[in-house]
Amino acid sequence: MVDAADLKSVAFGRAGSSPAFGTIKLTIMLQTTAQIRVRFSETDAMGVVYHANYLPWCEVARTQLLAEVGLPYVELQASGFLLPVLEANLKYRSPARYDDLISVHAVMKEMPRVRIRIDYEISRGNELLVTGYTQHAFMNREGQAIKPPAFFTEKLQAAFTKASEAQTR
Repeated sequence: MVDAADLKSVAFGRAGSSPAFGTIKLTIMLQTTAQIRVRFSETDAMGVVYHANYLPWCEVARTQLLAEVGLPYVELQASGFLLPVLEANLKYRSPARYDDLISVHAVMKEMPRVRIRIDYEISRGNELLVTGYTQHAFMNREGQAIKPPAFFTEKLQAAFTKASEAQTR
């Protein structure tokens, strides 16, 4: 799992690289981790979290991520902008159970243009339970697809710039 304090990931490439172990590519990301205690009502007859209940937890982390960069979702809505889910994908590895304290790690790996993709890792301690992502697009109140508003892209650009500067220190 990516350390929330560390704003960089390292990928090693081999093609055309001169160092023996490949080249290092640093990737700027925005990320957050939300803590959630599993409620009894979120479990099924088998005593595990019902599969659909992981998506609201992703929403908690996603809205926390946006709020942390100065874009609370409630303000987007009040300004007439909506971010509907276009695609959601989850891969289940191990179940969460009642009263587990889980971490939902949300990562925006690139500056969005038209679509916004956020990746998730849901874990209990060091055990990875679920991985996945959601994709979103901007829509106005009339249901028409639109470009992200200028204030949104400006705040995200500032957040990516800050993450980049933190990485180079």
